[in-house]
Parts: sequence; structure tokens; C-alpha cells
Amino acid sequence: MSQNSISIQQNKRAITPSIKQVVEQGFCVGCGACSVKEDRVRIIETELGSYQADLTNLQAFDDKAVTPALDQVCPFSSSRDETEIAHTLYNQVPNFDATVGHYQAVYTGFVNDDDLRSKSSSGGLVTWLLIQLMEQGKIDAVVHASETDRQGELFDYRLSRTLEEVKAGAKSKYYPVTYAEVIKQVKRDKVRVAFVGVPCFVKSIRLLCETDPDLNDVVQYCFSLFCGHLKSKGFAEMIAWQQGVHPDNLSSIDFRVKNQQKAHQYSVQVGYENNQKQLKYKAAAPIRSLIGQDWGLGYFKLKACDWCDDIAGETADITLGDAWLPEYHNDSGGRNILVVRHPDILTILKSGQKRNQITLNKEPVEKVYQSQAGNYRHRHEGLDVRQRKAQSEQTWHPVKRIKAYDYEVPEIRQKIYLLRQEIAEKSHTVFAGAKEANNFNVFLFKMLPLQIKYYYLNRRLAKQTLVYGYQFLQYLIRKFQK
Repeated sequence: MSQNSISIQQNKRAITPSIKQVVEQGFCVGCGACSVKEDRVRIIETELGSYQADLTNLQAFDDKAVTPALDQVCPFSSSRDETEIAHTLYNQVPNFDATVGHYQAVYTGFVNDDDLRSKSSSGGLVTWLLIQLMEQGKIDAVVHASETDRQGELFDYRLSRTLEEVKAGAKSKYYPVTYAEVIKQVKRDKVRVAFVGVPCFVKSIRLLCETDPDLNDVVQYCFSLFCGHLKSKGFAEMIAWQQGVHPDNLSSIDFRVKNQQKAHQYSVQVGYENNQKQLKYKAAAPIRSLIGQDWGLGYFKLKACDWCDDIAGETADITLGDAWLPEYHNDSGGRNILVVRHPDILTILKSGQKRNQITLNKEPVEKVYQSQAGNYRHRHEGLDVRQRKAQSEQTWHPVKRIKAYDYEVPEIRQKIYLLRQEIAEKSHTVFAGAKEANNFNVFLFKMLPLQIKYYYLNRRLAKQTLVYGYQFLQYLIRKFQK
């Protein structure tokens, strides 16, 4: 019997899917599917600045009838994986690739409206497509993350019914959100919508639709965004604190300000309330001048994100993100990469190209992997390694399509993947300690040894020492200019 077979048999009980295990072991992303399914489930904020389900009302009643239904709508406990769900939706779609799932076509491109493009994170095609769906009467509204005036929050899911509201929801939000209340509203109002979210959120919506005919009738389209990983509130607060804005005073943040530099060299702008309760803005800071912007480090990453193997949003009608490809690095306007699955969306794209509203380049499917190569390695090879560790420690983890020992992973890469997991975990608790001490330096100095170790293993220590020195100098300049 193989080592893989032995480890799976030994851990069969440990990996039984259960929403209770998902929540208790810290794998919940707070999407809201369980709350939509069962009103007694609340979505609450954790002490580390992320969302999770609160199942205490169910446990109080020991409701064994409800819990299995919740297991089947949770993206990390459902017995149905992305491949099964996607095959049900797209079995007539002509193309399939192991890295992206089913697909009609792959494109890179951007919207030709300069204003719309400039106000987007990359090429502006997410917003442009949503506008087309509304103008053509295919949907009544969009469910997406947008700025909110809800106390204590910067962003939240909202139901956008006008074109202006849709446009206002453009750009990436590296911030925790939950869709529970908005999807309940969609069901009540019977509003035809397009849903926009990261892959695990889209999967949960698909699972809800499979068990809820009324919701299935109104969710007309699902848009997925390529996702490196989800962040807790600490990520936004860390960026603000480096610029002299205390986490308690942070009022707004724009994570993706274009600045006429290379596509990946964008800036971040934060807003705050002054003593007169007026909203003020700091000058946009280039991310290369800010500590903690290397996504490989995984600062403030949610635990579940290390247990997700769906990079390309395989259950969505279209998946879009940044075209991180060498040939487009110098395009400061930004470009999208698109994986198209729904024929309606493909028709709209082709029509927009003919009318010169958008620019599209057809690409081979391999370009998707190339544009997200580091993400694929971490979520496929890395997931293999993390499962080996979990199995050796007999700890529970979600069942995934990638299994332990699927890959031959060099020892140095195994150390890097496991160190990333440690860095993510510690970033939450160390930052909480820095906030308690009211001293950002506590976070910097306690995380520095892990960061040094990470770059040493990656053989980038010399270069990154210079980079960190520059970033720390910029931090000090901002601190003393305050």
C-alpha cells in the first residue's frame, strides 16, 4: 500500500466534512451561505478582524436536522467540489483544462473608455460587463463589494441597482466582507442579479442555488475574481498605520491607485477623520514604499485560503483578474485576463469588440497559469505539503481535490510553503498585540525574523534587505513628517 493510501486511511475520521469543524478549526471565511440557509446562524466579526459563522443558536437547540443542510452549502464542508459543480453547469462548454476547468475562451484586454479604465484595478472589464448586462435587461442589479457607511466597516456587500452604483463598486477590496444580508434581500425582493465574488464565495452561491430554487431563479450570472487570498482588516490597518493613520481613525482606503508606472507598481491611498471630524486623505503611497505588500509573505491571510485549490473560479460564468504577464507589465492602464464560460457573456464581449468599446486579445489557456503562476504553485504544490503536515499531526482539515503526495516537492519548497503558513498565522496575533500596545513598531520588529527567514529560503535575502531598508526609511520619514 502506498504512503498516500496509508495516510488517507489513517486520517479518514479526521477529515470528515462538517461546518462545525470548519468554524471550530478556523477555516470559516464568513461568506454568509449558512446564514442565508438558516436565520439562526449569525455572521460575526472575530477578534482578529475577519468574519465567521456563529453556530451557538443551533448548538443550543442541538439541531441535528439543520446542520447537515448547512454542511452542504459551506464551501469548505460541502461534499460537492468545484469540479462536480462546474460539470453540472458547463458540461456543454467545449473546452476543459485542469488549471482553469471548463472554458469557452481565454482573453486579455481592457475597456476603451479611459475614464472607466482609470477607475478600475486593471482593465475595467468587470464593470463594463456588468453595465452591459444591466443595459441589455438581463439583470436588475449587481451584488458586489463596495464602500459602506456602516459603523466600523470600510466595505461590505451591497445591492447596486443603478449604473452609477455599479461603477462605484469598481476596484479590488482586500478587506473582509459577507454577503448574508444582501442575498436575503435579493430573495425577498426577487431581484435578478449578477453576483461578483472570489472563488469560494461563488462556490457557496452555487451550492445555495442547488438547494434553493427561488435563489436559483434570481441569480442570473456569477462573476469570479482571481484571488491570491483573502485578508483580515489588519491588512488595511497596517497600510494606514505606516502612513501615520491609526487603525481607529482609518475611514477609507483605495488599494489600487494607478500612477503611470508599471502595472504592478500601483499606489494605495488612505483617508482618515481629523479632530474636527473632517475626512482627509493622505497622498497616495507607492506599494514599493510600504512594508508587507509582498503577497508571497501572506500577511493577514485567512487560514482557509491555504486550503483552497480553486484559483480560476471554476464555478463562475466568467473569471477575471489582472493579466500579470511580461508583455503587459509596462501597461500602466492595466489589463484583465478573462476565462469565459457562459455563452451570453462571450456574445457580449464579441459585440463590444466589434463596436470598438473594448480591446480583446485571444490567448492560449496556458496564459492563465502564467499570469497566476505563484498562486498556482502555492495553492497546489503548497496544499499538498500542508496536507502532509496536517495528516502527520492528525489535525482536521477540509477535503480538497489536491491530495497529499500528489506532487514531488523539493525540501526547500516545502519549508517555504510551511513558513508562509506560520507567517500568516502570526501576523494576525502580532498585529493585535501591536494595537494593544499602541505601537506599530511592535509588529515590525516581531515579524522581521520570519521575514528574514522567508527571504533567506527564497534566496532573495540580499535584495530584499535593501528593499526593506528603503521601506523602513520611508516609514520613518512619514512618521517624523506627521
